[in-house]
Amino acid sequence: MAEAIADVLPDREAPDSLFDAERLAEEAAGLADAYLRSEGYYAATITPVADDDGASLRIEPGRRFVFAAPSVAFDGDPPEPAAATALREDLGLVAPGAPARAADVLGAEIAAVQTLRARGYPDAAARPREAIVDHESGEMRVAFSFKAGGVAELGRVRLTPDGVIDDALAQRLAPWTPGERYTPEKLTLLRRNAARTGAFASVAAALAPETDAQGRRDVILTLEPLERRTIELGAGYSTTDGAGVEIEWSRRNLWRRAETLTLGAVISSQTQSARAELALPNASALGRTTRYTLTAEREDAGPYDRNALSAAWAIEAEPRQAFGLSYGLSASAEFYDASAGVENAYIFGSFVDVIRDTTNTPLDARDGHVLELRVEPAVSTGDATLAFARVIGDARVYETPDAIDNVTFAARARAGYVAPFGGDEADLPLNRLFYAGGGGSVRGFAHNSIFPGDPLAAEPVGGQALFEVSTEARVRFGERWGMAAFVDGGSAFDDELDMRWGAGIGVRYDLGFAPLRVDIAAPLDRRDGEDAFALYLSLGQAF
Repeated sequence: MAEAIADVLPDREAPDSLFDAERLAEEAAGLADAYLRSEGYYAATITPVADDDGASLRIEPGRRFVFAAPSVAFDGDPPEPAAATALREDLGLVAPGAPARAADVLGAEIAAVQTLRARGYPDAAARPREAIVDHESGEMRVAFSFKAGGVAELGRVRLTPDGVIDDALAQRLAPWTPGERYTPEKLTLLRRNAARTGAFASVAAALAPETDAQGRRDVILTLEPLERRTIELGAGYSTTDGAGVEIEWSRRNLWRRAETLTLGAVISSQTQSARAELALPNASALGRTTRYTLTAEREDAGPYDRNALSAAWAIEAEPRQAFGLSYGLSASAEFYDASAGVENAYIFGSFVDVIRDTTNTPLDARDGHVLELRVEPAVSTGDATLAFARVIGDARVYETPDAIDNVTFAARARAGYVAPFGGDEADLPLNRLFYAGGGGSVRGFAHNSIFPGDPLAAEPVGGQALFEVSTEARVRFGERWGMAAFVDGGSAFDDELDMRWGAGIGVRYDLGFAPLRVDIAAPLDRRDGEDAFALYLSLGQAF
């Protein structure tokens, strides 16, 4: 108790006179009395002492008072019996015999008001309470008073400013049907649905004070749009993969449906591409984005060169959901320059992606896990005609121990397999086979340099299967700087798993939205023609 009282006393300089010591002692006595009363000691005796040694307190706490049974009254009509019962359960903090702490009185009152609001009474409020301390019995009797107000039914969504988005979209964002009972969670979901469109800088929702002709209360949704036009620029570099830049121009809310048109380009030593994309959030259902994409791409993947034109349609789950389901269709014309495999392929494909994500942040996760399974059935024609299916599974785990909260341990495992149906595996499109190596795979090796056989041989080809693992320890120093040590392993193979391993260290600098990552890695089983080390510079963690 002495330590707790000392914590609430303000820091003061040592008194330089007896008068100053008396003043400090009186001030401390008042603060100590307030603290003891808040903890239920209403009969404490506090004596301020001032002498040549300074200021001090002599305290006799006395008995600790306890609660008597509380009483509850309502200003106006009482709530429904079930709501009144739930409210009284919230007053358990002031149960008879419990220490008469002021914080428990306030906590019980707040909890009771929240219970009423959660049960459809948006205007519920606490009225002035009465607390009587009986020094003879050693009890505190608390008389609570509440105003429930009426039950509210939800109406339509009204926009502020008017017309910022299409009215049909505004109604679709509402997670209720007009006439449903109000709950605070429904307004929270409305705000979340609007925010996740990515078109607004701020979102607020509140009940209208008046009712409509049907006795319902509309919800006023206040939206502050983001800049309608934005330009984004990204860059990366590695000694094995070279340098690259990416630029995107976006136009938001084209037709007042929170859609985004994006034109993007990537220019790097390995890839040159141009992309046009239209994203329509909540077009098919709440929490789902419909996306249309056109891409022209040239790729120097190491084992082959590729030129491609593609079109895709997808319905995607919102990112970072506990459970998300995405699916889509695509068509592409692929032209390869390689010493093995097909040269021309026209691919009609689809995909289904299931993901579970419990991480706390997307670019620098410190706790949680990600589990993902993706299935890609397709038909390829051109030089050869065959059907095939590609399956990829990915698991990532992040753990920051409580005892060492500046260290995060991260681990990743990835596996994949592609199988032809009604054709030969030698006729599979080269970019649908598997390759390992590079900054997002096995660091220390060149991009796509790990696959069956000798990468320097005359007939390079990818593998039908893939297996990769990574472990990383990330240590943070202060608010910005950090380091990482990692080991990566992986193999793209047909029949025999031949794991290649790389290890290294890295530096991290937190930019606020993502870490800047600089990694240096070396192959642990270096072979002829492979570099002794690789340097990687990019945004975000490796996984």
